[in-house]
Amino acid sequence: MPQIFKILEYQDAVGDTMAVRLPPDGDAVIEWGSQLVVREGQTALFLKDGQLAAAFNPGRYTLTTQNIPVLTKFVTGLVFGSGNTPFKAEVFFVGRHLFRDLRWGTPEPIYIPDPVMQQISIRAHGRFAVQVADPAIFVTKMLGTRGQLKTTDLEAFLRDQYLVSALTDGIASLGRPMAEIARYYRELGQGVKGLLAVEFSAMGLELTDLSVNAVTPTEDIAGMIADSAKITSQGFAKARATQFDLEAKAAGAAALSSAGTTYRDVGTTDALKTMAEKGGGADVGGGGSGGALGAGMQLGASLAAAQMMRDAFMPQAASSPSAPITAAGGSPHAATNPAVSSADAVARIKQLKELLDLGAITQAEFDAKKSELLKMV
Repeated sequence: MPQIFKILEYQDAVGDTMAVRLPPDGDAVIEWGSQLVVREGQTALFLKDGQLAAAFNPGRYTLTTQNIPVLTKFVTGLVFGSGNTPFKAEVFFVGRHLFRDLRWGTPEPIYIPDPVMQQISIRAHGRFAVQVADPAIFVTKMLGTRGQLKTTDLEAFLRDQYLVSALTDGIASLGRPMAEIARYYRELGQGVKGLLAVEFSAMGLELTDLSVNAVTPTEDIAGMIADSAKITSQGFAKARATQFDLEAKAAGAAALSSAGTTYRDVGTTDALKTMAEKGGGADVGGGGSGGALGAGMQLGASLAAAQMMRDAFMPQAASSPSAPITAAGGSPHAATNPAVSSADAVARIKQLKELLDLGAITQAEFDAKKSELLKMV
């Protein structure tokens, strides 16, 4: 004798049942006046001959033709005591809540185009969430004659049939090299979701969310990317080092210019110091080309020292080349010389100190000229 249902309800304790049939096979025999309980997040469907006859949203219903006129089409004429006429129907409870934390991934590496390496093999994985948008379509196309359908039954199907291929198309449409794909995970997820919207709708589903957690190259491709990155980093480091060196030299030249000197003057001073320490280089008294070379170097040093003395003791000569030089090394107009800037005074005192270190002037001459310059500031 068939089971007669007086209360129709279904409780999903785990929350992973997308659709279930009561009873698991065949039709349900329902007595008039029975109670139908549909909980939040559920929809109850009554089908007759495979066609939707009634859909019930969350609530409690008394199944009588007076309360629910649409049920008259289920009357079968079978009588089971007390004058009650039961009816038969296919009854399905469909979960309408969000089925989240479903996982997708590429079981095998997939090949995608790459603007740098032409084509590379990758692996990817992530999560997605679905919701039943149209229970009637979902039950008809996805449940069929089965007693129930859980998320684990649907997860692998959606991944293999739709998600992996859509992911391949989405990455290709980005047109980005492998090293930059991680910056576009969000856009990639949104793009794949958009690609699959129509196909999921045809199954009565809505793809509510899709996230890309990782897109990683296979081991051989990862090695190639690492080698390329190393070469690029080395080239960039050399270029930056050259840039920093040029910037440092430019800053040094600006600092020397503000101090009233140049790299050339500094180089001349360093050369004079070196020659003084080595006694003039080659043997000046020697014969042949060595003696001539030593004499030439000594003459050059003397001229350079003379020039430095002229710049230090007679700074006004640049504007008045014909100004006479007194025996004391100063100008007859020194008392009337215009004031000089602090930077010029510092530069000239620096030159005097270098001449003092070389032994070109005495301590007394240095002190006298230093005092004079300080008074002119």
